Amino acid sequence: MTDFFSKMNEDYVQKHFPDGSVLESARKTVKRRSIGAIFFFALFFVGSLWGFVWSVGRTIESVSSGDDTLGVGIAICVFFGLVTLGLFALLYFLIKESRKKRSDYIAASAKHSKLLESEVEEFERQAVATDCYILKLTTGLDRALSNATNPDGLLTRDYIYLANPAQIIMRVDQLKACCFSDYTYYISVGNKQKKIHCLSIGLIASNGVSVCSDTTKEAGEALMNLLKERNSEMDTNNGEVLKEGEFDKYKKRILGEK
Repeated sequence: MTDFFSKMNEDYVQKHFPDGSVLESARKTVKRRSIGAIFFFALFFVGSLWGFVWSVGRTIESVSSGDDTLGVGIAICVFFGLVTLGLFALLYFLIKESRKKRSDYIAASAKHSKLLESEVEEFERQAVATDCYILKLTTGLDRALSNATNPDGLLTRDYIYLANPAQIIMRVDQLKACCFSDYTYYISVGNKQKKIHCLSIGLIASNGVSVCSDTTKEAGEALMNLLKERNSEMDTNNGEVLKEGEFDKYKKRILGEK
């Protein structure tokens, strides 16, 4: 188990949560990414805006001179106008994201997790305690490509967090299931598309919240065993892997939904 999980320590806290907060660290990571994206897309926005102004000017000249290419000019104006509006909307979203505060992240996490904000705050306190487990469920490329703000999961005295962009947190005593599931994506190899199978581990809580995170088989089995020790009623689908597309059906069955 020590290959996958380790106890929280001061070095890890200082490196990943220097402010003593998982969500504050997530906020800073998102802000850093957003600022980089803002500069990148701002260049395209300026270019698109210049193209729109230029195309409008050319269209006005065409109208004045009676040029028969007016339709083409209007089409170019519409194209640059739509691109400019799209980039403006994207920049607005990125700027809005970069200005969020820790309190906004706590509120969003509580909403996605269907927990009280006070429970999210309690998770924050438990996450930096020495009895918190650091969950390293992925390795290699899967870990490098994770879009979560922190690729490690966390298992505290009362809560579990798997790497996910929504910062979903679950109470261990509310877990109804922990299971494996398969999903696929395609990559281009020469002139062909190759299907890649990936393994994920999913958690389902009694409040209807669920989350999936990439894992290796060994790390996933170790996590199942660890959670079973704390919540013996939790279902594991006998350790079998759900086929792609079956997770939602399994979730409904576990929650007793039709």
